[in-house]
Amino acid sequence: MRPDFDLLLQRYESGQLSRRELLGALAIMCVPFKSGSGMEPAIGTAKTMNHVTCRVSDVARSQKFYQELFGMPVLTQQAPGVNLRVGGSFLGLYPVDAGDAPRIDHLCLGLDQFDADGTREKLAARGLNATIRLRGDTKELYFTDPDGLRVQLQDVRYRGGVGPIGDKDPT
Repeated sequence: MRPDFDLLLQRYESGQLSRRELLGALAIMCVPFKSGSGMEPAIGTAKTMNHVTCRVSDVARSQKFYQELFGMPVLTQQAPGVNLRVGGSFLGLYPVDAGDAPRIDHLCLGLDQFDADGTREKLAARGLNATIRLRGDTKELYFTDPDGLRVQLQDVRYRGGVGPIGDKDPT
């Protein structure tokens, strides 16, 4: 089975997707991808919105806010911040640097069989500077879009320090 199919079934069986949402997602999976130009994507097709990380003035206050409003359980604690589960994705809340304003720090897209080194070469060929950071044994790739917004690329299995989908969740 494809990883996307496994994730959909897992989300349906856990009650995170309705039957209608599952059927809609399955129908979309059957439609072949074609970019506007008819070309294959240069890096790969983004399969998930893995996470969004925000820099906040008070992590505990923001955690309470999001949990009270949206019922987001803690996925992982990654001191000095926290990752809150949002379906198959997560919201990272981390302290803003002194003197900086709270902001969205970056968004992370998940790709199948992500190869950070190969992707960095493909981005460099397009004139984009990318950096790779190692978190444990996971390579994280960062670059900026034309407006200067930070984008992180990661394997679709990345879950904020929990490990690949299917691993036991510590929360």
